[in-house]
Amino acid sequence: MPKLKLITFGCQANELDSERITGLLLREGYTLTEREEDADLILLNTCAIREKAEHKVYSRLGTFQVLKRQRAGLKIGICGCVAQQEGQALLKRFPYLDFVVGPGQLTAIAPLLQAGTARGLATARAPGYSYPVDAPVQRQNSIRAWVSIMEGCDRFCTFCVVPFTRGRERSRPPEEIVEEIRGLKRQGYREVTLLGQTVNSYGRKLTPPISFVELLRRIDHLVDGHMRVRFTSPHPSDVTDELAAALAELPSLCEQIHLPVQSGSDRILHRMKRGHDRDEYLEKVALLRAKAPEIAITTDIIVGFPGETEEDFQATLDLMQEVGYDGAFIFKYSPRPHTEAEEMPDQLSEEVRGRRLEQALVLMNRLSLERNRAYLGRTVEVLVNREDAKGDSVRHSGRTRQNKIVHFSGEGVEDGSVVSVAITWASALYLQGEMVCL
Repeated sequence: MPKLKLITFGCQANELDSERITGLLLREGYTLTEREEDADLILLNTCAIREKAEHKVYSRLGTFQVLKRQRAGLKIGICGCVAQQEGQALLKRFPYLDFVVGPGQLTAIAPLLQAGTARGLATARAPGYSYPVDAPVQRQNSIRAWVSIMEGCDRFCTFCVVPFTRGRERSRPPEEIVEEIRGLKRQGYREVTLLGQTVNSYGRKLTPPISFVELLRRIDHLVDGHMRVRFTSPHPSDVTDELAAALAELPSLCEQIHLPVQSGSDRILHRMKRGHDRDEYLEKVALLRAKAPEIAITTDIIVGFPGETEEDFQATLDLMQEVGYDGAFIFKYSPRPHTEAEEMPDQLSEEVRGRRLEQALVLMNRLSLERNRAYLGRTVEVLVNREDAKGDSVRHSGRTRQNKIVHFSGEGVEDGSVVSVAITWASALYLQGEMVCL
């Protein structure tokens, strides 16, 4: 049987796409291998959001040139957002590359493999759903599952390549989503995360339209206490009173939200075309905490955006402290193809961007530690999942409803069970404690 080596870069959407690719190719008779040297097919599923991630793809691809010479019949393909973004240029740049497939054309992989020696391309400027709902998904985790509810984005933030790689916003029918989650419930999954580029704008283009909160209500009724539900990533402008109330009232919905802000400066937010200002964002944070006081809030931040002054950067640091984030993904700005920001004249130096990244990371580490220390002495509900364990010294691991990783000791613990853990120690990255019997 032919062997597949699949390497994934990027976000949760890419991880889910990799699970889809694996499911499709296992159906074609492939088996998985961890060793590139044993593979008959090597696929790189790529992310184009940041320049660094794209460079990692090219660096990894370059290492396969010798392997291609050594192994007759080895095929190498690039999938995902870099494939969509670069298309034919990748086949010209890397002569040993066999095919390029965008995120909306995953079902084209098998036909390209069957096409013989011809090099192939399957991308579209506006990718749509070509993935069949009933096609297999080879999930990597037996406890938590990703569920895509929409693709693409209509906002066109000046730094973001998503509308060019994943297309315009498209929502899946709610019946399709509910049926997928029903299947996951039958299989014993304990948690689902709903995925979308601006997930809380779900359903507006459907006929008839349906609100994101209505979808959450249908899912909550379906799972009936047997599963946790999360979603990512919402847009601040679409955080409503109704959504905040749902976070407080729906039993399945976890008290956690990832709410990207990108900058604390109104001037930079305007240049980014984010569609919200600082005060509006802080109002949404206050609304969420008023409705759900236990909520954990994380965010995305870009430092060194074109034209960002020291005053603008300080406004971001001040916002981080004012919100008191539980965590954040913080990145140096990198110009991306097709975006407005790529053409802005006032690009900052690598030295300035790097220094600001370090400052922001130091502050975020302190804020995360403060938030986690607030759990000392508390007893929390933990969904046990071995995937969260790091190192042989950890007996058990899992996550709280606030998505905090907890390492703990205890007897008779099964993967997928929910246990109570008394927190005795905290770092910026995780909590530690002992299981208690209630």
